[in-house]
Amino acid sequence: MIIKSIALGNLEEAYVEERLTDGVNIIFSDDNNKGKTLVMQGIMYAMGNQPIFPKGFNYRAHFFYCKIEVNKREIEFLRRDSSFVVKNQEKHYTFDNMTELKYFLVDEHIFDIPQIIKEDHMVVADLNLFYELFFIGQDKRNPSNTINSGYNNKKDFVSMLCSMNGYPLMHVEEINAENKQKIQQIKADIAATKKQLKLIRKNPDVSGYVDKYSDSTQFGDFRMRVKSLHNDIAEFKKKRNLEYNRKAKLEALVYELNSLNREIEQGNVICAKCGSEQIIYKSKGMSFEVSNSYVRKQVLSSIAYQISQKEEIIREYSYQLQQLQDELKKTLQEVPVELHRILLYSEMILSEIDYDNKLKEMCEQLEKLQANDKNISNSEKEAKQKCKEMKEDIVLRMNSLYREVDPQGRTFIDDIFTKKDETYSGSEEQEYYYSRILAINDYFKHSYPLLVDCYRSGEISSQKEDIMIKNFISRKKQVIITSTLKAEEYNAQKYEPYKGNANVIDYSNNESSKLLQPRYVGHLRTIVESFGVVFEETC
Repeated sequence: MIIKSIALGNLEEAYVEERLTDGVNIIFSDDNNKGKTLVMQGIMYAMGNQPIFPKGFNYRAHFFYCKIEVNKREIEFLRRDSSFVVKNQEKHYTFDNMTELKYFLVDEHIFDIPQIIKEDHMVVADLNLFYELFFIGQDKRNPSNTINSGYNNKKDFVSMLCSMNGYPLMHVEEINAENKQKIQQIKADIAATKKQLKLIRKNPDVSGYVDKYSDSTQFGDFRMRVKSLHNDIAEFKKKRNLEYNRKAKLEALVYELNSLNREIEQGNVICAKCGSEQIIYKSKGMSFEVSNSYVRKQVLSSIAYQISQKEEIIREYSYQLQQLQDELKKTLQEVPVELHRILLYSEMILSEIDYDNKLKEMCEQLEKLQANDKNISNSEKEAKQKCKEMKEDIVLRMNSLYREVDPQGRTFIDDIFTKKDETYSGSEEQEYYYSRILAINDYFKHSYPLLVDCYRSGEISSQKEDIMIKNFISRKKQVIITSTLKAEEYNAQKYEPYKGNANVIDYSNNESSKLLQPRYVGHLRTIVESFGVVFEETC
């Protein structure tokens, strides 16, 4: 993946950056507030990252554009607020939120986003978690957790690394837990069946025991479990119905746009107030001029993709519903063992069940489950071992990179993330992030660029910075880093010696806190309208 260009702005002011190369890019200035962070955050925000813009910047009122190259094909992103349009191989796709965009990026093999376990379900990692593999922003840094740690945390990040390494650790643990639960259940079934034989022979009348058992703690736990499953089923039904409704609205919209096409062929549709023949279709933050046949075709194609995507989401929710319903059925069959069996005694006696055969079958089933448990345990051990080896390798690389930059440093990195109560002072935090992003890159040899905003914060010395830049250059991939120089550094043309191996971009001439300028608006308009989107103010 290579980032080719970035643009942001609105009708009044804009900025376009097209000077990026596929090697090391150093964006610097002689002072803060020259727009470096806006550009860095704008790149990631256009591709679906959570907003981490400087305070006071109204990002919702702006368009954000980013063009990238993936496997020699160009992908273009346009975002305003929560709405996205993506151009991929001359097709346009529109999305109403980051989740839809994420699944598109996976479906179209644009990004290889790994899966992680979240809330007992295997899910595709969120974009902001995935992007932290190769992007370190200026704000919200926290070496003890992920940068956007609201929904995701460091456990999710490590789980994602495990999946990338070919051993989804959490998934193995989930399977193992399920198998152990089955073993416990079959053992309980065997014990209960033996009790049945004894009770049937000695005392068929067990109603007194049932009364005693029904008020037990175990029965109360069972009722809570069933209630929880019912709530989960209701929630998934609600989600599925919502997707059904969205799909129906999209299908109705296709009908309306096709009807509009027929109306245009038979005669013009004009505005009763101003007489304009321009017809606008609005989708949240984006507007499309559907009186243009090419744009209308692209919109219809995108809606068709959304309908297909909704069908896939509905199928996924239906599958998850089925899983929950199966679990509920299983739970109902697993009513606290004695109570369930006692309630069924009369039926079991009347049906003349061969208890000896039943016990034999359950014992055979138990043997198979225990053998499977042994295999799963071995797989779990292997996954844990691979995770341990991966973390040790990455941490070893981090320490090596840290020592190279700071041989006199007293910090020893013992994990990918620090402990919650550990803090870094001065340049140590920046050295940690530099070491982590490079170590992960070197371990996985991934194809994504490395982006670090304000990479020399904390008063990184010139000697340390020289080592960092040379290491970035040696990776032979796209790197984008930003830096604010002191006056003496700027006057000494600090980055002049790197020009043969790096693309040096000076933002010093930008007006302070005023990166966006009216002179770029025309360029941005051309970009926005190339998506078939109407270039307008936010409502």
